[in-house]
Amino acid sequence: MKAQNSPIDIGEQQIKPYKDTIEELFSGYYYQNKKHALHELITGLDPEEKYIMNDLERSTYVALREGLQIFKAVYTLLADKIELKKRIIASSDSLNDPVIDAMRGFCGNFSAFGASVYIRKKLQLMLKYAGLEEQSEKLDLSQIQLHAGVPEDMLLKRLLVPVFVNLIRHKKEQSVFKTAYEFPVYCREVFQYYENLAKDAAVQYTRFDEQLSGYRFRIMDDFVALEAYRDVALSGPASGGKAAISFQRIRVEDIVGNRLAKTKIIRYIDRLALYDRQEQKNPIMALGGLSWTNLFDGPPGTGKSSMFRLAMTRLSDRAQALGVPFNIITVDQSIKDEFYGKTGKILLQRLEQTQDPAALSIVIFDDIDLLTSARGDAQGADNDINNIIMQYLDGVFTVRRGNVINFAASNKPTGLDSAMRNRFSDRLLVDGPVAAEDFADMFHIVAENMIKHRLIDIDDGYQPFQSQAGASANSGEQAAAYMADSLTQYKQASVLDFGKFMHSLKAQNELITGRSTKAIMDAVMERSADFDIPEEWFTNPGLYLEKPYAQKLGLLKALYRPITPDVLFQEAQRYFDSEQRYAQTEADEEITRAYNRRLWELQSQIRFYRQQLQAGEQGDQVQLQKLLDQMQTLLRSAG
Repeated sequence: MKAQNSPIDIGEQQIKPYKDTIEELFSGYYYQNKKHALHELITGLDPEEKYIMNDLERSTYVALREGLQIFKAVYTLLADKIELKKRIIASSDSLNDPVIDAMRGFCGNFSAFGASVYIRKKLQLMLKYAGLEEQSEKLDLSQIQLHAGVPEDMLLKRLLVPVFVNLIRHKKEQSVFKTAYEFPVYCREVFQYYENLAKDAAVQYTRFDEQLSGYRFRIMDDFVALEAYRDVALSGPASGGKAAISFQRIRVEDIVGNRLAKTKIIRYIDRLALYDRQEQKNPIMALGGLSWTNLFDGPPGTGKSSMFRLAMTRLSDRAQALGVPFNIITVDQSIKDEFYGKTGKILLQRLEQTQDPAALSIVIFDDIDLLTSARGDAQGADNDINNIIMQYLDGVFTVRRGNVINFAASNKPTGLDSAMRNRFSDRLLVDGPVAAEDFADMFHIVAENMIKHRLIDIDDGYQPFQSQAGASANSGEQAAAYMADSLTQYKQASVLDFGKFMHSLKAQNELITGRSTKAIMDAVMERSADFDIPEEWFTNPGLYLEKPYAQKLGLLKALYRPITPDVLFQEAQRYFDSEQRYAQTEADEEITRAYNRRLWELQSQIRFYRQQLQAGEQGDQVQLQKLLDQMQTLLRSAG
């Protein structure tokens, strides 16, 4: 095992050596002096298809196999760390040695816990997506026991006893599982029972606590993340139905500047919380004002990460107050650094959680320009990333229920493929502190401890942080104010006039497409929805949350305001200006790159000729002078 505070990865490569061992156990399990094979017993569950596993059956088989492979991998690590094998070799009677029993118990109990958490979560997620979470008749599990102190192979076999016994009973009686779909539900319950047994038994092995303290077992790409007997994975269904989230909370007033971005995040998360879990749709989606995709761009250090933390804090507060499960799913370039070669699979697994109709989710694509590449430059896993994200954001099978928001941040949005960038309907420049009060507030944040200990004797001259809290007023009008005067002629315009206006914009920039119109309409609907959700709707559920869907829709509608033609044209112009800004930035960057390449080429050639002449070799003095003249011309043009 690694040094403390270093994560221990238990992934596909770590469990691969144990695959054949578990397959042999599955295909040659002896019960009542007869050999049984798990795949044959599972296949026999469906009388209509006796020779082929259906998808759910196969997924259950794989979850069980991977879980027991994880058991083997964890057990081996722990046994090596406490030198169990050395103790067994040195003992004259290893089967009756209480120290060995305790060591086996520690290794077996924690390994069974890790395997059980993985299997339970894997099956729970699979069943949730299939709509098969509950079993009508609960099977009695009270006879199941977990004796972790036995030898490793014996414990492995005992973990499978309930599974094989009931499959064998069903084969004989055809009455244990009424449908083939009850079997994975049963397996989930069995391993959740094991999970609880192992957690309860942990007190028997407190002498080994130091062997787990400070370590995190990252199982199957953080699907399970164990710190002792706690699963601290950021996402995925937790045992209690809530996601285990660990992040640094932040308040609106703690973020300097970026007032429009703060406004939008607070509004979007509050609107996300209006999702009707019974109807599996959000009433605000029928009216507009909840953006599915949001791109924050700006230089490093302007507060993009703080925007994410604000969204996470708001979602956590709202979801926990409402008793609603939630997911925070992060995707960044580390999936390439650490899991290159299987990046696509990991990315799909993370995004798959957004398909849960019972939970609220936010997806955070941090530094998306580092995560993806323009399609002309993309190779291998980069192509997978581009394709998967673009199909997820706006593909044939994209479903928008109103329970998911996608946020992305970029220091260099021109590094994104244009088709990727166009999938983000809401784009905001995050520019950090701008006003005098912003920089003064930054002083207060940086000098907090010195101020606290009265080591700074400077008058404030203003009320610190007062301007940061006011983050919600006419956000759409603020965003489009710079163009309002120039577009007043469109106040009486028609829809056809809008079409002609878009046509004129497309003539100037071919990237203006049908998707652009959708993004513009999203922004227009947000202007119509220029309001904050009343706080009393959350504190008093009877006012909104407990009402029928149709009444919710009516209450929301009353908060909207009609959209006039000039607003439509403002948002079209704003979108166009955004595309032009990206195009101009991209062109400037390309010119700069070409200029620098030429400069370096000239410097290299000049150095070559000078070194020839200095060494007394025959050199081309005329060519050297030409190069020097070209260098001077290039430098003058830049100046």
